Amino acid sequence: MLLRVDFRSGKPAHLQLVDQIKAAAASGTLRPGEALPAIGPLAGELRVNRNAVAKAYSELEGLGLIESQPGKGYFLKENHRRPQKEVRRRAPTAEIDQAIMQAPLVLRTTLMCSLLTALLGALYLGLVGGIAGVMRGDLAALLAAAVVAAVFVPVRSLVQRFVDRLVFAKRFELPRVLRIIKAEAPSQPDLDSFMERVVERTKALLGGRPELIRDRAEVLSLVNSLPSLRSARAPVSAGADLLMPVFSDDEVLGVLRLAPKSSGQEYDAEDLKFLTAIGEQVAITANQFRLRNERQESEYALDIQQGLLPREIPQIPGFTIAGAWQPARTVGGDYYDVFKLSDTELALVVADVSGKGMAAALLMSNLQATVKAYATVESSPKDLCDKVNRALCKSITIGKFITLFYAVLDSAGRRLTYTNAGHNPPLIARQDGSCLKLETGGAVLGMFPDVSYEQASIDLLPGDRLVIFTDGITEASDSNDGEFGEERLIALVRENPAAVAADLRDAIMQRVTQFCREDFADDATLLTVAVDRPA
Repeated sequence: MLLRVDFRSGKPAHLQLVDQIKAAAASGTLRPGEALPAIGPLAGELRVNRNAVAKAYSELEGLGLIESQPGKGYFLKENHRRPQKEVRRRAPTAEIDQAIMQAPLVLRTTLMCSLLTALLGALYLGLVGGIAGVMRGDLAALLAAAVVAAVFVPVRSLVQRFVDRLVFAKRFELPRVLRIIKAEAPSQPDLDSFMERVVERTKALLGGRPELIRDRAEVLSLVNSLPSLRSARAPVSAGADLLMPVFSDDEVLGVLRLAPKSSGQEYDAEDLKFLTAIGEQVAITANQFRLRNERQESEYALDIQQGLLPREIPQIPGFTIAGAWQPARTVGGDYYDVFKLSDTELALVVADVSGKGMAAALLMSNLQATVKAYATVESSPKDLCDKVNRALCKSITIGKFITLFYAVLDSAGRRLTYTNAGHNPPLIARQDGSCLKLETGGAVLGMFPDVSYEQASIDLLPGDRLVIFTDGITEASDSNDGEFGEERLIALVRENPAAVAADLRDAIMQRVTQFCREDFADDATLLTVAVDRPA
């Protein structure tokens, strides 16, 4: 099974994976019991965030298509096609229920009496035959009586259920329709489609057409004219109509209005109870659609943000370079980049925007565009930080700031020139066991427009390992609220003195992920640079 993600499609990565796995299961490419790729390796292969793969598997598990086995991963379920068969088996029963519900009361009563007469007649014949058989010593008659007695209880239960449906059809039909409406909610594309089904089923059942009022001005007008809507959790009369408030927590999200029955009959207590349940279900479904839309928007934002990160990190002779990006939420405020300034020079960028989520992601995209605009081969790290800082001070929200590490890696001179704008000092681990921190620079970006920055240069030696990171790496916490810390990071780099950049990156991210149990409290970003040893 070949999985791929098209970043240009605009469709969230996890939804692309869900559709592809569904198609593979339907076509037989993925067979029941067959294992799906592990989350980590698949995310690395597709160059997507682990959260996208995990979310795809979670949705497929919720749909009953796959299952997880502890320590083994995810597998296509053996019985993933059974629910459809069960629905088809139940369909005739639903049609019978609907026919019974719509039948006139006289017809229902006649049919009930006929069933009761047949049942009592069968019982009478069985008893009489049994008694006669005992008196005559007739084994066949006695056996027939035993059969009648054996089937009487299940047959009586079946007839009783059918009689109940005939006489008390509404009592059975209202909960059944409510269950159908609840079951249909997750499959609807939006709230309008869901309400179409609610209107269709409610009108057929009660004879009155419901309407969901969502226009904010109209809802406020109704609430102001009928203050009881603010606190009511049951239908409120408004002339000939019934109004059912739809709540989101304690706020009236909308009003469900039910017109009078076409038959002219009054709504009874069971009708009102049903309408109350419908109002509650509409509120639940509206919140679910709101959350679904927010998730989709976040997924679109994640795809856009991933597009701002380097798809492929450029390499230069004598060095290997690798990066990792792990947002704490769907989107994040961390940023890294590696791009060529000349044939022998690369720009290395790692930044951390204060805050998390969508606001931080928007500020991160602003930073990325500003850095790209000012980064040239003639612009030194200190000059770039000066320009970026002044630009951000004009546009950034008060109280927000950005930490940035910007460096130019010169492969010809094996030299790193950098400026640190309030960022966690990157580490250089050397073959002799020493460790250097790159601290020269100045204040954070976006707060002080007149601040000036300094820069420094350092020679890179064969075997050096440079680690540039955000505080999401060192401040990742375990179950006891202990932080991963710089000491663990330095020790881990020293444990891998010969690792190329990609292997060192993977070792660090794996260890940090295990340490915090995959629960990152802050965005975690990492750039690793390995200086080759002479051949």
